[in-house]
Amino acid sequence: MTEKLIVILICYMFVTACSSVYQQQDCEKKGNNECQNGAGGYVLIEPKIDEDYVRKYNIPSLELYKNQLSIIKTSNWQKDDLTRQERDEALLECGSSDIWMSKNYALMKTLTPDEYNGKLLLIKRCMLNDGFTFLGDFSPCESNPIPACDLPVPKRETERRLNSEYCIKKAYVDACQPQSRERILNTEKCKLYPKLYFCDI
Repeated sequence: MTEKLIVILICYMFVTACSSVYQQQDCEKKGNNECQNGAGGYVLIEPKIDEDYVRKYNIPSLELYKNQLSIIKTSNWQKDDLTRQERDEALLECGSSDIWMSKNYALMKTLTPDEYNGKLLLIKRCMLNDGFTFLGDFSPCESNPIPACDLPVPKRETERRLNSEYCIKKAYVDACQPQSRERILNTEKCKLYPKLYFCDI
């Protein structure tokens, strides 16, 4: 083997190794999901949601958690060719902020199961009313009706999104625009890192 081929082989092995490490690190940044090394590199796989999972992450209820995931998971909502950001905006305009901002599942702990499922149901009905197709699995009114089944169907509201707790605390994210410069600069992120591109304006 010539010296040139040896150098090329070493460079190839180095680049391949670095790429594998980067893919794994990028995959692991995605949250509680797991990474699996396949033929195409590291890919993100969803964890198995069971009793062991909810114990590990101190989630109060397996059933309520599954219902929550079914409703707020962006990929469960389809409408034309809307982007993920546009679907996030729709969820916020239908009232998902309370669910998204509930730290340590506080809302799940303080509300009764019927009340919590009621919040999820109103989000679902709002999205359906706006023309979305639901790909999840949550239909309490068909199996075991709850009080929220008798409530009016809510409609999307831009102000609900813009003035939600989520968009007040994360005023810099695309799904929360338009926001005032003052509100963006007042977020914890901009106070900690004032030189970030969305803060330094």
